[in-house]
Amino acid sequence: MYFKNNITEDELLFVDRSTISRAISDLKGVIAEVLEEFEFVPDLAEEMDGRVGVVDGSLCPCWSWAEAPELRSGKHKTTGHSRQFICDLDVEPGCGGGPSECPRQCLDCGPAPHRLCKQRRLAQTSLAAILPLSSANIDSTSSGCATVAAKELQGLLPAELAGFVGRQGELREVRRGLSASRLVTLTGVGGVGKTRLAIRAAWEMRRAFPDGVCVAELAGLEDGGLVAQAVVTSLGLQDQSTRWTADTLAQRLAARRMLLVLDNCEHLLDACSRLVTKLLERCPDLRVLATSRQPLDIVGERVQPLSTMRLPADDESQSVQALREFEAIKLFEDRAAAAVGGFEIDDHNARVVARLCRHLDGIPLAIELAAAQVRALSPGQLLERLGDQLTLLTSGNRAALPRQQTLRASIDWSFHLCTEQEQALWARASVFAGSFDLQDAEAVCASGDPSEHDVLRAVAGLLDKSVILREERGEVIRYRLLETIRQYGRQLLRAGGVERELQERHRAWYLKLAEDTHHRWFGPTQAQLAERMRLEHANIRAALEFCLAAPGEFHEGLRIADACHNVWRVNGLISEGRHWFDRLLDQDSEPSIARAHALASAIHFALLQNDLTAANRMLPESRQLAAEFGDNIDARCYKVPEAFAALQQHDFSSAIALGEEISVHSDDRDWGITAKILLGNSYSMQGDDERAMAQWQELLHLCEEHGERWRRAYAMWGLGVEAWRRGDWSRARSLELECLAVQGEFQFHDQYCTALSLETLSWIAASTGQYKEAARLAGAARAVRTEFGGTLLPFYDEYQERCQQEVRRSLGEHAYTKAFTEGTRLSLGDLAEELLGQTTTQTAATRNEPIKGLTKREREVAALVAQGMSNKQIARALVISQRTAEAHVENILIKLGFASRSQIAATVAETRNPHSPPQP
Repeated sequence: MYFKNNITEDELLFVDRSTISRAISDLKGVIAEVLEEFEFVPDLAEEMDGRVGVVDGSLCPCWSWAEAPELRSGKHKTTGHSRQFICDLDVEPGCGGGPSECPRQCLDCGPAPHRLCKQRRLAQTSLAAILPLSSANIDSTSSGCATVAAKELQGLLPAELAGFVGRQGELREVRRGLSASRLVTLTGVGGVGKTRLAIRAAWEMRRAFPDGVCVAELAGLEDGGLVAQAVVTSLGLQDQSTRWTADTLAQRLAARRMLLVLDNCEHLLDACSRLVTKLLERCPDLRVLATSRQPLDIVGERVQPLSTMRLPADDESQSVQALREFEAIKLFEDRAAAAVGGFEIDDHNARVVARLCRHLDGIPLAIELAAAQVRALSPGQLLERLGDQLTLLTSGNRAALPRQQTLRASIDWSFHLCTEQEQALWARASVFAGSFDLQDAEAVCASGDPSEHDVLRAVAGLLDKSVILREERGEVIRYRLLETIRQYGRQLLRAGGVERELQERHRAWYLKLAEDTHHRWFGPTQAQLAERMRLEHANIRAALEFCLAAPGEFHEGLRIADACHNVWRVNGLISEGRHWFDRLLDQDSEPSIARAHALASAIHFALLQNDLTAANRMLPESRQLAAEFGDNIDARCYKVPEAFAALQQHDFSSAIALGEEISVHSDDRDWGITAKILLGNSYSMQGDDERAMAQWQELLHLCEEHGERWRRAYAMWGLGVEAWRRGDWSRARSLELECLAVQGEFQFHDQYCTALSLETLSWIAASTGQYKEAARLAGAARAVRTEFGGTLLPFYDEYQERCQQEVRRSLGEHAYTKAFTEGTRLSLGDLAEELLGQTTTQTAATRNEPIKGLTKREREVAALVAQGMSNKQIARALVISQRTAEAHVENILIKLGFASRSQIAATVAETRNPHSPPQP
C-alpha cells in the first residue's frame, strides 16, 4: 500500500469493495499508534461501512488530525485540506474540524509538534489516498511525501491480496513484544497465520522504523548458506562486490533503525539463528520479527505462540450477530464472499458455519480452503463432507507455495521436518482425544522407538515444531494436537496397520487410570483426582467409544464407566454418566461381575435424577446378579439402590432396614458411605433426630479421619438440616455455609449438593424472618437445579412448600416474585462471595488505585518516566513514534491530575513500595 496524491473520482470508482475494505483496515494501524492507551482497536471496516466518500481536489499525503474525546463512529467532514473520512463524532465545542496547516511535516523534515484536545487525539487520513501500488497510480511529480514513502517501502512489504481479519490482540502483543525484546518469534502450527500476522504487524509498525521494514521469505530456500543473501535480495541492495555473509550483512545494517521480518525459519533454524545472533550483536537499532514452527533458541528471544482463531463454544445459544463477531466466522464470511459474490452469514447458515469452523479448529488456512469450496458446495454440504477434511480440501491458490496449496501439504511440510521418533510419537499421539500429559504419552505411545525414555525428547521436539500445543492447567502441563493434525496422525496409524493396537493401549491405560482413581477416591487427594479426571474426560469418552465399537471390549467399557461414577458425580456429569451406562448395558447383556457393578451405579444415577421408572426397570436384574455373584462380590452393596428407591417413594422403614444392613456389614467403603447418607435422610424424615444426627456425625468423622472432602460437604448439609429442624438457626446457617465453602474450595461441580444447601439456607432465612433473602436463595437454588436438570429430593417437598408459602404470605406476591427472580439471575460465584463474606484487603488496592486507572501501555510509559527517560528515549524503548510517546505522557498527566513528570515518578515509586508513607 502506498500514498498517492490527486486521486480522482474515476480512479476511486474502479477500486473494488475488497480494496476499500483493506484500506479501511489499514487505517486501524494508524489510529492504533495514536490510541495505544486503549485496550482495543475498533473494527473500522464495520463502523464506517457505507460511508466512504470521494476525495475532491488535491490531497496532501501527510496525516491530518481532528481533535475529539472519543472514537465512536465515522462521518465525513471538510477540513482545510479536503473532504476527508474522519473518525469524529461528538467533537467538543472549540475543537475545530482540523488545522489550517499540516501539523506533521513530511518524512524528510521529521515530525512536528501537535496538541491534545483534553484527553483524546484521533488520526485522520483520506481513505481514497491508500491504494495498491501500480504504475498507473504513482505520481512522480507529487510532493516529497509519496516519494519518500515509496522509497521507504520499495519491494520490502508485500501487499495483502485479501483482507486481514481479526487478530487485533495478537497484533498488540507483537508491538509489546518488540518493545520489550529485539527479537520476537511467532510460532504455531502450519496454516495458523504466522506469516500474515507478521506482515500485518510490520505494516502497522512501519512508521516507527525510519530506515524501513524488510520481509525476507525463506520457505523456498534450501541452502542455509544463502540466508544472508535472501535478506540482501529482499532489501533491494545492488552491491555485487560483497559476498554476503552474516558479518558483511551486519556491517551494512549496523547504523540502520529498521525491522527485519524473517518468514518461515523452521527448516533453516541453525542458519537463521546464527544470522540473527550476529545481526543483533552488531546492529543496536535493528529489531527482528521471525516466524517459525519452533523457536530460534537465541538469548533474549521472546516467543509468541500463535493460537487458532476465536470460535464460539456453543453456537446454539448465540445470536447470529454474536456469532459474526468471532474471528473464525468473520474469516469464513470474508473469503466465501470473495469466492461467491454476495455471500454473507445469516439466520440460515450462521450455525452451520460456526460448526464448520469448529470442525476446522479455527485454523485460518483450513477455513480459507473450506470457504473457497462455496463455489460448488453450500456450508451445510461442506459440513457433511468434512468427515475427511484432509482429502476434501485439495484446491487452493496456485500462486501460493506448494506447501500452502492444500491443508495436507501444509501438514506434510511439518511432518517431514520431524525426526523418526517425533514422527512416531505424532502418529501414536493421535489416539488421544483432547489433551494428554507426559505420563499419558509414556504409557500409551512408548514402544520400541520412541521408548519410554525417549518420549520426553520427542514431545519437546514436537513442541518446538508447533505440532503439539502446550497447555497450562494450574501446575499441570498438558499437550494437545489440533484436530486436523490429529487426523493426519490417525491416517498414519491406519496406513501402518497399528491403529487398533494403539486404541487398545489407550483403552487399557484409561481403564487403569479410572480404577486407580476409584480405589484412591476416599482420601485427601480427592480434589486432585477429580481435577485429573476432569482433564482426561475426552480421553475417557474416546476409550468408551472404542469399547462400544470394538468386538470383545464391552466388559472393559463397563469397568471404566463404573470406576468413573464418583468422578462423574463430582464433576456434574450425571446425565452423561447415564448415557454411557445405558449404551453399555444395552449392548452387553451377558451376566458378569462388571455388569453387576455397572448396573448398581446406573440405578443410583437414575434415582439421583428421580427417574424411578428407569430404576425399577433395572432393579430386578440387579438383585439377580447380586445373588448369582454373591461369593465374588459384596452382594449387600447392591441393596443401596433398593434403599434409595424406597426412600424416593417415602418408604422410610424399608430404606432404614436396607441401609442398616449395608452400613454394618459392607466392606465396600463407597457404598457404605452412600448408605449412611441414605440413613441420615431416612431417620430425619421419620422424625428420629438423634439417629439422624448420629449418622451425619459418623459420616463427618469418617471423612475427617481420611481427609475426604466431597462427602464431608454432604455431612455438613445433613447436620445443617437437623440443626434447623431443632431451631438452632445460627449453627444451621454456619453448617450450610461450610458445605458451600467445601464445594467451592475444592472446585467440586456437584451442583446437586449445592442446590440442597441453598434450599436449606432459604428455609433458615424464612425461619429467622429474612423473607426477601429466603426468596432470593430459593430463586438461586431453582436456577442451579434448572441448570443441571435435577430436582429437590421429593421427600423434602413438604419443607420447601411450607417455607415458600410463608415467604409469599409475608412479602406479598409482587415482592416475592421480584426477589425470587433476582435470585435466579445471581451467578454462583457472586452468591458464594456474598454468603461467605469473601472480601479483599483494600489497603494495597487503594494505594495502587491511581496507577490502576491507567491502561497497560500508559503504565509502561509511566515506569519509563520514573526512570528519568525523555519522550524520545521512551519512543525508542517502546518502538513507537515520539509523538505517540508525547501523547501517552500527556494522557497520564491528565488522568492523574498532575502537572509535572516528577509527580508521575513519585506515584510509580510509591506503588512499587507499598510500605512507604503516602505523599502529601
